[in-house]
Order: sequence, then C-alpha cells, then structure tokens
Amino acid sequence: MDRSTCLRCGGEMGHVGQERIQKGQFGWIFGAWDNLLSGALTVDIYCCRQCKKLEFYAVEAPEEDGSGIAQVPCPGCGQLHDMDDAKCPHCGKRLY
Repeated sequence: MDRSTCLRCGGEMGHVGQERIQKGQFGWIFGAWDNLLSGALTVDIYCCRQCKKLEFYAVEAPEEDGSGIAQVPCPGCGQLHDMDDAKCPHCGKRLY
C-alpha cells in the first residue's frame, strides 16, 4: 500500500510519528483496569499536507494467539461478543 499518497484527495502524506494505541474499553464497573490487560497496538501515523486527514498503519500484525479480549456468547441471542461489553452489540441486551 502506498503511504505517500492521500486516499482522500491524492495529496502528499507526511510521516508524523509512531504511537501505541491502547486497546480495550472503559467499563462501568472496573473503569480502566481492563485496558491494562488488553495491551496496545503500535501504529505509524501519516498526515495529508493538503486535507489534514490522518492515516494509521499497524507496525506489526496484531497478535492472533488469543491474547485479545475474550469472546463470550450473549445469553439473549447467542452471538459472540467481547467479554467486557456492557450490552450485546447484536441484540442490545444489557449484560451483567
């Protein structure tokens, strides 16, 4: 993928830097404690010099070894969702 050209306007992209983006969600009961266990994703950040659009590119492929947020079935619809979701993203049932 060409990182030097903006996907929106075709302008020139400049490398802004590299950051670690925190994964996970802020929970009602545990607050930000779940974020400590979720890990972070290292990304390169590029900015278009014309339209100022930001683009994020993963430095390394995300780990797929089960170290992410655990998935559990919803008691209402049975669809899998993140264990720390406050409500099911599929049917909207509140989870406890």
